[in-house]
Amino acid sequence: MHTIFLIVGKSGSGKDSLVNKLCKEHGYRQLKSYATRARRDGEGDTHTFITSEEVAQYKDQMVAYTCISGYEYFSTKQQLLDSDFYVIDYRGIEYMHNLSLDLSDVRFVTIYIHVPDEVREERAINGRKDDALTFYKRCFNENEQFTEMIMRDDFDYAISNINFDKAYKVLKTIVEEELKND
Repeated sequence: MHTIFLIVGKSGSGKDSLVNKLCKEHGYRQLKSYATRARRDGEGDTHTFITSEEVAQYKDQMVAYTCISGYEYFSTKQQLLDSDFYVIDYRGIEYMHNLSLDLSDVRFVTIYIHVPDEVREERAINGRKDDALTFYKRCFNENEQFTEMIMRDDFDYAISNINFDKAYKVLKTIVEEELKND
């Protein structure tokens, strides 16, 4: 059985930072999804950036898809099977589950990274230098899906990422414990 950790959280919650550190220190593989948006200033190697016109060539391979603020994000089945971690949004998880894929040898563990709105805003605008209007529009677009996810209690774990080092230790412990079940 192969465990894939689905990491979800609102913009600026530190999802990529936590997963990048864990992958770097322990050799795990992170899925790099496709995205039609432009790379953010200072953004690491989190996505494969493509144009909107290029999306059509992947339609029959998609296993997760979402559209946020007019930008498309998706992954392929092979990317999924080759990964240990997937930073994804809730709509992408729903899309994946609704496909009825033959993933009988895969186990998903969903981990929600939570950060208060004012902390996320500070990190996004002052830390990674996001455009404020773009950040607020993304937050507005995310609210419905994360409200729905929380109301459904549709995740296995929740981690507060106010203190990065503490959140990292919690994530690492969850991963180690869950992998004992493989």
